Parts: sequence; structure tokens; C-alpha cells
Amino acid sequence: MKSRRSHYEMAFEACLNRRGTPYVAIDDVRHFVKGRLGAKAFDYIVYPAGRQACLVDVKGRKISASAHQADARSNNWVTRADLDGLREWQDIFGAEYTAAFVFSFWLAGEEAVGGCHAENAHGGVSSFAGRHYSFWLADVGDYTRLHKQRSVRWNTVNIPTEDFRRISQSLDTLWPAAPC
Repeated sequence: MKSRRSHYEMAFEACLNRRGTPYVAIDDVRHFVKGRLGAKAFDYIVYPAGRQACLVDVKGRKISASAHQADARSNNWVTRADLDGLREWQDIFGAEYTAAFVFSFWLAGEEAVGGCHAENAHGGVSSFAGRHYSFWLADVGDYTRLHKQRSVRWNTVNIPTEDFRRISQSLDTLWPAAPC
């Protein structure tokens, strides 16, 4: 059975492929796992050149051209299950791996894309299927330390934008392309 990935995950994979960064999509191996996983699953194991292997949970967010979303990183919420699950997987895999959220921001509209180049608020921009994306990585340990309750009803948490700007890194600067 072919897995169904969101356009955010497909854009992330395309970015990794262009950069020559090896990865394993967890959906590709899930059918080998017997029984219930317990913790909410993450999406990828990524092997960036010269860096520690990373357990990645991709979080897709649409960023419009409106002024209140001038910096994509202000939209960094996750569910408590996302956070708890990724921390549990970090414990299972151990210190040889790092766990992180990768926020895949879809920069919708020409103004959003143009603004990101002018302000560098969105980091590097990657194109996929006629859409533009920016990828930001936040270590699960930093996220855990700084998160605040966002919605009790939806059981979501987030990090204040200023803190997220401090702890997040653009995928372009954090994981340089693999040497050819």
C-alpha cells in the first residue's frame, strides 16, 4: 500500500533529495512493526552530512501574505501528543540521535514569498509543485523547555515567537547540502 503524505512532507522530501541528504520515511517501514506503537510516530529519520542522525516530525503550516504573519516562525504550535511522542522516541533511540520538529511553512501568495526574501524572516525558500516552502528545525528539548499551553480544548502548545526565533534554525543553514 502506498503511503499518503501531505504536500508539506513531500516538499520536505524533495528538499532533502535536492540536497543529497539521506533519509528514511517512517511510513515506508511502519508495516514491519507489529502491534501498537504506543507513542505518536514521527515522520523521518534524517542523516545530514557531518551531523547526528535526526528523528523528524514534520509540521505543515500555511503562511499567507498578511502582515500579521510576516515571520513564518510565529505559527509554531504542535499538539501535546506530538511533543510527548517525539520526546518518547528520543528516549527510545538514545543519545546517538536527536529529535526535532521541522516546520514546513508553505508561503502562500506572491507577497509572502517576496517578503521573505526582503526580510529574510523565512530563511531559505524551496519550491515544490508550484508552491514555495521554508523549513525550520526546532530541537525537541528546546521546545519542551519553552512551550506554553496554546489551547486547552485542542490540547496544543506553542513557543512565544521571540523564543522560537532564538531556538529554531533554517534547514539551509543547519544541514548543509551533502558534498557531491
